[in-house]
Amino acid sequence: MATRWGIVGAGKISHDFLTAMGTLPIGEHRVVAVAARDRERAMEFGKTHKVEKVLNTYEELAKDVEVEVVYVGVIAPAHREMVKLMLTNEKAVLCEKPLGLSLAEVTEMVELARQKNVFFMEAVWSRTFPLYDALTERLSSLGQPCNMVLTFGQAGNHLPDQRLAWKKNGGGTVLDWGVYCIQMILHVFGPEMPSKVVASGLALNEDGVDIAMSVALYFSGSRMATFITDLRVDLPCEAHISSSGGQVKVAAPFWCPPSIEVNGVKEDFPLPSGAKHPFHFTNSQGLAFEAAEVRRCLKLGLTESPKMSLETTMIIARVQQEIMNQLGIDYKA
Repeated sequence: MATRWGIVGAGKISHDFLTAMGTLPIGEHRVVAVAARDRERAMEFGKTHKVEKVLNTYEELAKDVEVEVVYVGVIAPAHREMVKLMLTNEKAVLCEKPLGLSLAEVTEMVELARQKNVFFMEAVWSRTFPLYDALTERLSSLGQPCNMVLTFGQAGNHLPDQRLAWKKNGGGTVLDWGVYCIQMILHVFGPEMPSKVVASGLALNEDGVDIAMSVALYFSGSRMATFITDLRVDLPCEAHISSSGGQVKVAAPFWCPPSIEVNGVKEDFPLPSGAKHPFHFTNSQGLAFEAAEVRRCLKLGLTESPKMSLETTMIIARVQQEIMNQLGIDYKA
């Protein structure tokens, strides 16, 4: 039986998610409904992706008995409201990252999901890539990883016409890009809150979001990780992992990587093919892995994904909140 999806938001990431889903075996997924603020845009989206129903409101989608699981693809400041609406109506939810604008928001959503006993997952698609499973296996033969260095920078994102330049969009790097860095570190070191978080950055922009930052995370067992983010310039966007047995490089972009190198030996991991529409974002074909993981979890009756647990989501939110506190970032101010 097909997994029955409802889609919240008709923007670029929702387009890529459904385009990637279309590469999966026929009959596994069914897109029942879509709702968006802009009715005309939703109609066009529905036509493009052959969605069965275009609904007038998010409330209609939340109450649609045919919808089994909801993908939330709106901007981060709207996540809390949308997630609470869907969970309250006992829909399973896959919500785009970053899940919330603060630790308090994330905690509220996670607690509601647990109270309702329904599936809930932050859409950190990286965790569902087969390469990430292979990374864990390769690292197991190299001894305990003790040091990591990651970078995430894409030029021009600080400019006034860019989404990440504005607080109203959940802008800056700490949430949108920081989540990728932190999740990778936790994937390698395990779901453990760092014993110390040290963040420094440039002065916030005039709207109060960070432009660039450097963060060091310290863990038990003399392990540490450092990541650098920058809205202004391109950075390598690789992840480097060192242990007593050698080094692993996760190729750019490390959050949706095509390959890894273990002590200089490269190993490629192909992405799904056969998409019917162009993608907006790099390697969005990999969103198919995420859709497949949600289907797997629902079929097993799980309320969270072992690949991206709610415990991990909470640790990420705690680390992000500590960084925001140190840099003076407040999305509610």
